[in-house]
Amino acid sequence: MHEVELYEFSGSEVFRLTPHEVVVEMGGDAYQPAPIQRNPLALGAEAAKSALELSLPPDHAVVRHLLRAATLGHTTEVVLRMARRSTENSDTWTLDGARWMGRVLGVEVSDEAARIRCEPALVSLKRIGLRRLYSRACSHVLYSQACGATPVSASATVVHTEGSRVYLDGGVPAALGGALAGGWLETASGMRYMIVTEYVDAVELLYPVAVQAGHTVVLVAGCDHTMTTCRERFDNLANYGGFPFIPLKNPFATGVF
Repeated sequence: MHEVELYEFSGSEVFRLTPHEVVVEMGGDAYQPAPIQRNPLALGAEAAKSALELSLPPDHAVVRHLLRAATLGHTTEVVLRMARRSTENSDTWTLDGARWMGRVLGVEVSDEAARIRCEPALVSLKRIGLRRLYSRACSHVLYSQACGATPVSASATVVHTEGSRVYLDGGVPAALGGALAGGWLETASGMRYMIVTEYVDAVELLYPVAVQAGHTVVLVAGCDHTMTTCRERFDNLANYGGFPFIPLKNPFATGVF
């Protein structure tokens, strides 16, 4: 009996992957080969309660999608299924059930690999109360439906790239000076890359990308989730999601008077 793992990422888009060396056809769906790796899971029923960590190449389409979904506040569900076939040369696969279900919590990208952290569905279901944080800074995802801010953006032409640094013709647009950290660079094909910091003539991305010289890109402003930025950069204070007036003194520690 031969087994293979099937991964399905579903959200605004659906991706189906398998570490198998060829495409796996299952129920009319095609699972594409990918160098996907995972951490060991517990055996039996405890596997469903284990956190799942996946590894993919940093330039894989799923990684780019998850980074883009995070900037928009979209949730991506993950299902790990098992399939079997009776003989090694058989083309017929039989579904052997779902081994793990949950959602993507975050993505960490390095030069060698992207690490995708996933939370099991059982943990989400047992969590009591609202998921939103009670904090001084705004907890909304920038430009999400809850945030409601209008994107602040400007176009620029790429001169050349050096690793994760992209140099721009004429430098960073004046309208976005000092506002790009936490925002993103979007190419003509719609790919988005998070901006870590900016310089006079360039922006630093989260990881190296290949953007051709002479191509036009769109730079979108970021946010530090403070009231000042929300008011002055986006004129969006009515939707501010933080609680900046939480008392600084703890009456249980310092006394009321």
